[in-house]
Amino acid sequence: MALSTVFLSDLKAGRCSSAVKVRLFRFWEGRNLDQRELMCINMLLIDVNSTIMQASINANRVPVYWPKLAAGSMYSLSGFDFCRCAQEFMLSDSYLHELNASG
Repeated sequence: MALSTVFLSDLKAGRCSSAVKVRLFRFWEGRNLDQRELMCINMLLIDVNSTIMQASINANRVPVYWPKLAAGSMYSLSGFDFCRCAQEFMLSDSYLHELNASG
């Protein structure tokens, strides 16, 4: 069965089983400043409606996704989790997207 395609503005908190087509606008390493340990990859994603969303890939998934990331490239994402981000740390109005083992 094909996954339905949705926009970032249509997504709700929790597990997403639909496909979202986004452009990777920018990405950077998130490091622990004291120990210089890589904690995550932070990203900004944008869809065709110009909705921007902050995204994060946990450190244990970095080896899987890092080689596949290219700023400006289009991606179709599915099988991921959303959670609310603390307002003082939000880079956009959308949920925080976190790629998990199946994403």
